[in-house]
Amino acid sequence: MEKVGAIVLAGGKGTRFHQQKQFVQLWGKELWRHVYDKVCQLIPKKQIIVVGVDVPGGKTRSGSVMNGLNGLKECEKVILLEAARPLVTIEQIQTLIDCEDDSITFVAPCIDTIIKKDKTYLNRNECLRMQTPQAFNYILLKKAYETGKYLDMTDETRVLFEEYGIEPTFVEGGENLYKVTYPKDIAFIENYFEKQ
Repeated sequence: MEKVGAIVLAGGKGTRFHQQKQFVQLWGKELWRHVYDKVCQLIPKKQIIVVGVDVPGGKTRSGSVMNGLNGLKECEKVILLEAARPLVTIEQIQTLIDCEDDSITFVAPCIDTIIKKDKTYLNRNECLRMQTPQAFNYILLKKAYETGKYLDMTDETRVLFEEYGIEPTFVEGGENLYKVTYPKDIAFIENYFEKQ
């Protein structure tokens, strides 16, 4: 069994971006390639699946993750990355590879006031923003998805928590893990990169 595999999620429809953002050109290559090229420096290409390129994307994020898991050779750990976070660093990916826990995620503090739709407030000091990449026990994640209970999840740490009670290990993230969601976000990514 391989030790580590990786799935790059690049199968979204780009509804909020108004086109498939994963294929937008940034510094001479498509967005997903920026993530893929970094992963290739740490994990053999045969152990990397790009959803939306190597295998089709799903109807939901969960469907895309499942397609990636099914396309990947069995391994001990799977790293999940998003094409929409092209500034992820090799060091951040290595941190996930080195951590031995079953559920690992990057997080960042909440800086805005958090209010629920029912107009109740949350204490932002008790909240964190979850970021990718993340890493998981491949077998546990695949078995959880195979139950059919998790068809539309926005985060796999929740899948492992709800199925097995496994709490995620937090790793401090950063502004470089900013997610491209809207067209204006490309300018943010370019400006952030130029300042580094």
